[in-house]
Amino acid sequence: MPRVREIRYTVSMSPLPSAHAPLPNRWTVLAAMLVVLVMAPLDASAVNVILPILQAQFHLALSQVAWVPLIYLLVLASLILPAGRFGDLHGFRRIYLTGAVLFILASAWCGLAPTFAWLIVGRVLQGVGACMLMALSSGIATAIFPGKERGSALGIVGMAIAIGLVIGPTLGGFLTALGGWRLIFFINLPIGLIGTLLCLRLLPAIRPHPGATIDWTGAGLAILTLSSLLLALTQGEAWGWTSPTVLALGAGGVACGVLFVRVEQCSRSPLLDLALFRHPVFAWANFALTMNYLGQFCATFLVPKLLEDALHLSVAHTGLVMVALPGAILLLAPISGALSTRIGTRPLTVIGESLVALGLAGLAFAAPGGHLPFIIAALVVVGIGAGIFQAPNNSAIMGSVPRTHLGVGGGVLATMRNIGMALGIATSSVVAVITEGHYLARHPGFVAPALLHGIQLAFFVGALFAALGALASAVRPNDRAESAVA
Repeated sequence: MPRVREIRYTVSMSPLPSAHAPLPNRWTVLAAMLVVLVMAPLDASAVNVILPILQAQFHLALSQVAWVPLIYLLVLASLILPAGRFGDLHGFRRIYLTGAVLFILASAWCGLAPTFAWLIVGRVLQGVGACMLMALSSGIATAIFPGKERGSALGIVGMAIAIGLVIGPTLGGFLTALGGWRLIFFINLPIGLIGTLLCLRLLPAIRPHPGATIDWTGAGLAILTLSSLLLALTQGEAWGWTSPTVLALGAGGVACGVLFVRVEQCSRSPLLDLALFRHPVFAWANFALTMNYLGQFCATFLVPKLLEDALHLSVAHTGLVMVALPGAILLLAPISGALSTRIGTRPLTVIGESLVALGLAGLAFAAPGGHLPFIIAALVVVGIGAGIFQAPNNSAIMGSVPRTHLGVGGGVLATMRNIGMALGIATSSVVAVITEGHYLARHPGFVAPALLHGIQLAFFVGALFAALGALASAVRPNDRAESAVA
């Protein structure tokens, strides 16, 4: 197997004296960084609770206000890879702080938006700022922590993202009740200002690849590829999977992807060094990561529909039940990250992803009966599996990346995570809708059983993809954090 190309790693500030010497105040730096980082996932989930309010205030259809969360996620996913490369070339500190400041200003823009169009522009700017934070967080943690602590650090980074996603809807509802929907965006100002000032003081100017240039052609093709494919996936059900728009987006995304690969192979300073994927740990761990989030989002997308439409639970009760999954992740992520430094990352990723598959299969068996305790138990199993899997798998990915490409490595990781989320929603939606339609064609009028059959098969499909992730984790080499690329 060809070795990944490595270039000398440099640091432009004295607090981080060499590539091998850990930063003395690294835990403090990590805490400061996470104060800023938590805003990005929080705003990704908090806005969902205000969509009916926005719909009424701006007199729009639900399909129109859905662009408030959607445009943010599309920008975030499309720009993460270029943002990671910018960090490699121009310094993690500079790009991270730029992202933080942009996110704060964009939040103020959203909070003051007089029209819906202004709000959408603000969400685009928020997405640009968030992609800088999400792309570089893993690279910064990898750079400032020694190998034996990297699993724990990345586990805490993952926990911060999970916390943002978990508390977003609850905090959003509380703030909206307290001061209106604009307060959801204004709350970012004090949080972001405190975090940015801390990072300004503490974050070292890590610059892995000084002197190189950005591959603008590759960056443009990467943006077109990801935005086209993700837009087709997320809007396929609404626009029709065989509609000319969705087919054109899919074909255009594939064509841009092929061109992107060709351009990167010929570029002297590629946006994404394709040699990274020759490293078996990097390639298989990223595939497993995508399968993990695909399975998770089959559950997070369909379980609320099962609870509300089939079991007739209220939205509030559904929200309480859904806490089981991310809550289990929060408990397990730091523990599994620390444990991976002792036994290696592969055993934990295999166990974790296998539990995700088992939990999804449990949801499939529990769906027809509608037994709430079994559904909650299966959600907990999915959460435990994801919590065991994520930190060791992220550590394996970042440990296989040369330090000259930490930003790109973190960008690929974040991109695969977002692709997995989109695939999970799209796959579960397609399977459930098609299965429900076939059942109704055979049994007209049996709407409730048709819904349950569709959801059940979608859970089984999600379990199959999670099992593929476990298999990918099993076939890759094992690695301990101490022996990772330095």
